Amino acid sequence: MPVPIEQVLRAHTDAWLAIPGVVGTAIGQQRGKPCIKVLVARKSAEIATRIPRQVDGYPVVVEETGEFRALPAR
Repeated sequence: MPVPIEQVLRAHTDAWLAIPGVVGTAIGQQRGKPCIKVLVARKSAEIATRIPRQVDGYPVVVEETGEFRALPAR
C-alpha cells in the first residue's frame, strides 16, 4: 500500500524549505493524478539539481510563484 501523499509531503517539507529560493510546498495534480509541488521564488539550476523529480512514487513539480509576503493586519 502506498504511503499517503500528505505523509510524504510532511517528511520532506523542512528539507526543501531549507534550500534557498524555496518558499513553500503543496499537494497538487499533474495529468489528473496527485503530485507534490515545491514552490520557488524563481527557478534556478541549483534548485533543479536539489529537488528530486519523484519521491515515494509521487511526481514532484517545481512551480515558480515569486515571493510570498504577509498582508498587514486590518
